[in-house]
Amino acid sequence: MSKPDVTPDTVGATTDQRLGNRYGRWAVALYLACTALIVGAGLLGPSVVVLTLTNRHAWLPSYWWDTKPNDWLVTMMIYVAIILGGYGVFLATKALKNGWAPRIDRLIALGIGTTAAITLVPPMASGDVLIYAAYGRIMSLGGDPYTTAPADTIRLGYDPVIAATERPWQGAKSVYGPIATWVQWLSSLIGGDSMQLTVWMLQLSVAISLIVTGLLLVKLVGPNLPNRRRVIMLGLANPLILWTVLAGAHNDAIAVMFAVIALVLFRRHIFWAGIMIGVAGCTKLSIGLVGVAMLWALHNDRRKAAIFCGGGALAMGGLYAFVGLQAFQQARSQTSFISTGTPHKVLLSFFTLFLPNGLVRTVLAILAWVGLIVVAILLTQVFPKSLVPQTHADDPTPAAIRYTAIYAIAWILTAMYSLPWYDLIAWVALAAVAASKVDGLMVVRTTMLAIAYVPGRDPNARQVAASLSDSLEWFSARLRDTICPAIELAVLVGLIIWARRGGAQWWPYDWPRRKSKSVPQQTTSLPG
Repeated sequence: MSKPDVTPDTVGATTDQRLGNRYGRWAVALYLACTALIVGAGLLGPSVVVLTLTNRHAWLPSYWWDTKPNDWLVTMMIYVAIILGGYGVFLATKALKNGWAPRIDRLIALGIGTTAAITLVPPMASGDVLIYAAYGRIMSLGGDPYTTAPADTIRLGYDPVIAATERPWQGAKSVYGPIATWVQWLSSLIGGDSMQLTVWMLQLSVAISLIVTGLLLVKLVGPNLPNRRRVIMLGLANPLILWTVLAGAHNDAIAVMFAVIALVLFRRHIFWAGIMIGVAGCTKLSIGLVGVAMLWALHNDRRKAAIFCGGGALAMGGLYAFVGLQAFQQARSQTSFISTGTPHKVLLSFFTLFLPNGLVRTVLAILAWVGLIVVAILLTQVFPKSLVPQTHADDPTPAAIRYTAIYAIAWILTAMYSLPWYDLIAWVALAAVAASKVDGLMVVRTTMLAIAYVPGRDPNARQVAASLSDSLEWFSARLRDTICPAIELAVLVGLIIWARRGGAQWWPYDWPRRKSKSVPQQTTSLPG
């Protein structure tokens, strides 16, 4: 009996497979451990991390016990959860690269199961969802959240939902689009005067949006199993997304869902894709960068580009006209903010010591836009290909996905105002392109920024259930204003170095240096 041939290639393949399986098992274990720690912190009840929800219905979500946990305990639980989750995502990318091949249905179950688990406990870190609930309450009471702040309503009399909002947002009017506002209004109608039930409705809308987005991505990449596994592990089950977006119940998930629906329609229904990207922009204006990516994918077909723009303009114009121009003006007002945790904030603090604040902000805004353009140009030349198959010759969807990933990553790394949950659109698009070193850089970026925004609560807000100790307040402040900007800058520099080493040029175009070609002179011969 002859022995089977064993070659170095087959030995190497077997070794890679075993390595991939080991990485994959560890990745799943870390995904579950991260989820367990988040849920555990939520079950401990209101704290410096977990929000306080008033007018509780005992048998309805969210669920918790009033244990009054130590501030360092719950904070460290979340720190560890984020680190484990980030490392799990990193291991998942290595496992898939080495041939890890779990069943698709099990990975989908992992994503939906972890999403459901986190939805059953109160939201954490950011108090944004409380202001969402207040805007919905204002609208359900007949007010306009674009012209009325929660503080304006509080002065008129006590309301259990509006009074539960935290500083410094009590004086802020809504900056969200009409779609987000209507979701908040519907949640308020269902929740009534219970902040617990109102917030859970908002959590549910985010959870459903994330699941729909993940499943649509699976549809977009087609039947290829390795591609589907990547999409699920980075786009549906990703614990960094579950913490930054779902645990805080941020409405970015709703905007991204509509943007992905637009990408699904983009293949054959350009006008309706434009309508859906307009709807996405009417949820959160910043999602318009997906529209820019889709439009660039059509730059060689002016007719289709015009149809797409017409659909987007019709949706945005119609919806914003319905709620009033003040809603659009409010949404635009956020573009001048600078968030802590970005290198821009460090530069602002330094240069305003001897220069006017307005001048420094203007210069930083210009630099941010220039940086976005430069990084996008570099990435366009070396970014990996889209995993979305091209179903027909004129299918613009693969290019649109790739450009979305490029623009989203360039935006979040150069923007003056960048928060952990803004990374959602970058992860969703990145999941649908081929693996590269960008995966690891994004893991570092999102993990660090997520840690920097824990506990993420105003220690002076009376709704915070536990006092933030001086030591934790100092430690978390240094993470956010010193360590985080340094690492964010390092990630940006690392991305530029990677692109340059891959052959990207600072300016790969031949304009405006293009020289007009000289027209050869025609000579005529004289007769004779």
